[in-house]
This record gives sequence, structure tokens and C-alpha cells, in this order.
Amino acid sequence: MQANAPGQEGSAIDDSAPTENYLVETEELDAIDLGKEKVNIPNHNLRMRTITVQPGGHVLLHGHENRPALALVTEGEFVEYSNECGVPVIHKLGEVINENSNVQHWVKNNGDTPAVLTVTDIVDLTDTQQGNFK
Repeated sequence: MQANAPGQEGSAIDDSAPTENYLVETEELDAIDLGKEKVNIPNHNLRMRTITVQPGGHVLLHGHENRPALALVTEGEFVEYSNECGVPVIHKLGEVINENSNVQHWVKNNGDTPAVLTVTDIVDLTDTQQGNFK
């Protein structure tokens, strides 16, 4: 996530933030069981996924309190609406969205072609509140 520009403090999230995914496909590419690694974090995986959002589609409003992630834009571009910036932020090809524990956000594809994020996150396998992100 890009830092706030001067004068852009606040939140770009309002009552119109989506509560469901629309035109979104998720594919898990691989995962590592962190309970079996030296870090020994039981019931957690380090995973890599692709999230493809078709033109006009969006990923619902969600947070990362228990699921930190780094999301690389690998195709197209995304508009991010976040609680960490008062205006929407455009993320272009090659940019990374930092999804730390303070972030509440949603993204939209306003383009004419599919937009793809390649996401690496740490997921708690016992967390039932992750909805569409399992």
C-alpha cells in the first residue's frame, strides 16, 4: 500500500463498499505448512495464490488482522479503496500492495482486461472468519 500523500489522510471506504466478491476467481498455487518449518507456527500456512478480477469486478471489503499479505499486480491494474488513504489508489503492473494487520480495503478492476494479483500470505487454518479467502 502506498503511503498517504500530504492532505490524503483518512479513509476511502464508505457505505458503498462491496460485501461480496464479483467476477473474481482465486487459485492456490502452492502452500507451506509453517508448523513443520523452523518457525513452527502450528495451523498456519504460507501460501501463494492468484486472484483474477474480470473487468468491472471487485474483491469485497476485508481486513488483514490475522492474515498479512503482499499482493503483486501481475496483469492489469487495480483501484484500491483503503482505510489508510483518503482517496482511491491506483496500483499498476509490477506494484505491490502491502496488506498489513491495520488494513481494511477492497479493490476493483476498472479496466477492459482481466487484472491479476499474485498474493503471498500467512493464513490461519483454524480461522472461520476468512470467508472467500480460504
